[in-house]
Amino acid sequence: MASSRSIAITYVPADCGSVIPGKSKSPQAFRDVNIVSRLRAAGIPQILEYHALEEPVTFSLVPLRSGKVRNEDLNVSVCERVKSTVLTALSAPTSRPAFQIILGGECCMLPGILEATWQHVAPKRVGLLYIDADTDLSSPTDADSTGNFAGMNMTHLVRHPGALESMNQFSQPNGAPVCDASNTVLFGTNMSLPGNKREHFAYLFDNNYKVVTSASIARNPEQRAKEALKFLEEKVDTIMLHLDVDAIDPQTFPLANVPNFTGVRFEQMMVALAVFLGSDKVGGLTVAEVNPDHDPGLEMTEQLTTEVIRMLAARVENMREHTQFG
Repeated sequence: MASSRSIAITYVPADCGSVIPGKSKSPQAFRDVNIVSRLRAAGIPQILEYHALEEPVTFSLVPLRSGKVRNEDLNVSVCERVKSTVLTALSAPTSRPAFQIILGGECCMLPGILEATWQHVAPKRVGLLYIDADTDLSSPTDADSTGNFAGMNMTHLVRHPGALESMNQFSQPNGAPVCDASNTVLFGTNMSLPGNKREHFAYLFDNNYKVVTSASIARNPEQRAKEALKFLEEKVDTIMLHLDVDAIDPQTFPLANVPNFTGVRFEQMMVALAVFLGSDKVGGLTVAEVNPDHDPGLEMTEQLTTEVIRMLAARVENMREHTQFG
């Protein structure tokens, strides 16, 4: 997916995958800090907007059945709507496929995003840079399962044991899982987080997944990002970039739905993000787990928006230079 001067923004106002409300307000928060007009002012010539959901989809406390998660049907339907909307955005009549920005909401919308991307670029290969402090390899079959869909994101992407059968529909065109060790990098994993269990790490390491820890990013974010990007660029044609803001330490930037003490400052994560967004192979960015209830004046949302716009404007400028002198 070559660089494009167009941007398609998909809004996904959902917080149906976990018990803390607020994430469904995230898309509106980005609109309230004027992301679209600021993108235009930064020199992005064409911006398309899409709404995956007609209204916010929120969590409800329903009985938890053994081996299941709460609000399963609701969460699956959100993924289905996201897949359909992103496919539409990818097929928009622009000179090149627009750079995709998906603003949530839930991290667990990612299976729908990735299936849409696989379908659009087939037979080419899609990769995932998964910036997240959590491994997200939970399962309702775990003895201590919370029943929260959001903790199963990677479980569904790789079809780890315990994945819900209802989520198997989100796949590559050949029916295989959208992610495996050959096309996935976990970036920012917090090794000391109790929710990241030894058996999760064992699965990742035994199956040769590339895992970049939060501690290593805090020491050298640019180098770790370059290594992760190089790993994927050699293996895939298009890369989707997922930013779960809980990968940023909450001591100075508590925007995430659930705090996660990773030791990675906001400025350090932006250094890594700039490396990723500088690649022509990166075709889209998902921003998830932003909870505006933690950001009453939207100062952190605006700070994040400013940085992302700066990076996207640099992409467009680089493309102009290549067109002029190439």
